[in-house]
Amino acid sequence: ANPFGTVSVTGATLVGHLISNFQSAVVIQMGTTPGNGTAFAEIDFQGLNIDVGTTLTIRSGAPLQRVVLKNVSGAGSGINGALVAQGGNGAAPPFLYVANSGGFGISATGTVTAPSGLTLDALAGTWTSGQNITNNGVVDGGSQLQLYGANVKGGGALKGDAIIFATFGSANNPVNGGFFLLNGLQLYPSTGGTVAVTLAAYGSAPQVLNLFVHGNAAVWMPSAWPGGAIFPPNNLVVSPGGFRPAGIPDPAYGGGSMILQATGNLALVNGGTNDFVFPGGVVLKAAGAIDLAGVLVNQGWNTAGKTFQGVYLEAPSIGSSLGNITLYSNDLNWVNFSTFPTAPVRAFTLLRNGNGTASFATADSTAPHLNTYSILSTAAANGQCWTCLVNTQPVNMFGP
Repeated sequence: ANPFGTVSVTGATLVGHLISNFQSAVVIQMGTTPGNGTAFAEIDFQGLNIDVGTTLTIRSGAPLQRVVLKNVSGAGSGINGALVAQGGNGAAPPFLYVANSGGFGISATGTVTAPSGLTLDALAGTWTSGQNITNNGVVDGGSQLQLYGANVKGGGALKGDAIIFATFGSANNPVNGGFFLLNGLQLYPSTGGTVAVTLAAYGSAPQVLNLFVHGNAAVWMPSAWPGGAIFPPNNLVVSPGGFRPAGIPDPAYGGGSMILQATGNLALVNGGTNDFVFPGGVVLKAAGAIDLAGVLVNQGWNTAGKTFQGVYLEAPSIGSSLGNITLYSNDLNWVNFSTFPTAPVRAFTLLRNGNGTASFATADSTAPHLNTYSILSTAAANGQCWTCLVNTQPVNMFGP
């Protein structure tokens, strides 16, 4: 498919609609017809692989062009060289959508660069089937990087001013065992100093999301997407005013783990629902300030309590620029602060009622505690008595 006019190719042979005999440096030059923001050209590959020392460049010929590169062989793509979206004829580089239901492996020598936007899609036609994206090189989506897959793994750099994860598995780099703070994917802004992170986690089993942002982070994970969004809804917790009916067990997807770290400031994003939901342990950690910005954090899925399934906020300054800090947690799991917050804290705990239902009850004087996740988790990973370090004294952070 090609709505952009005549295509030319250097470094390979183009006959009709067939490109063959790829050399070490190939440039596919799009035509001079502008795009409209939705139209796209598609190039199907019988094996989309880029060897070490080779480069595949997709060059625009006019503004607003979008190009889909689709592997149709069924095998995973090995990116060991460079895949580049490049501007031409005075136009910005094309947006690249790279699709392979067999997954992607980007090695330490591999780079994917698309300054106008990049999607790596390893799903297989549905949101709950597909393979992994494993990045040990550099993937740079410029204004926006979107990653869709069964899991997102690897220790390479993921760059984008906005980065979107949509996965029914996990997004982490679990190479350091129980030292969970060292198991994050490495996120960087492509330009500027902030990464806007959007999380869509919808798997049927507990999920692990572990992200380390180099710079400031603004994070969005709502209970419902706005109209027009394409993502499945995030796995739900019990809503603040709702309840779990009697006889309904805890959800199978409950009990995951989320760690979000930033070397700068970390803020939550409203996005319309004014909530941040994840049915598992939640850790927000920043070297700068944490700003919940009036967004309520809700991880209430369980009424029996699980180890490290509470909420942990760790930063030199913890506050909310819009109203109170509002946290909803599991019964027997606390909301923990590394330092006394600068805004009042409203806390609610998911309790099992006498009639068998489960709903939230006010816990301002029982749920908030002063504990630091990095201290407890590091002690646990070192085999030390981490429970000996737990401060069990609750602190009312709202007021009498």
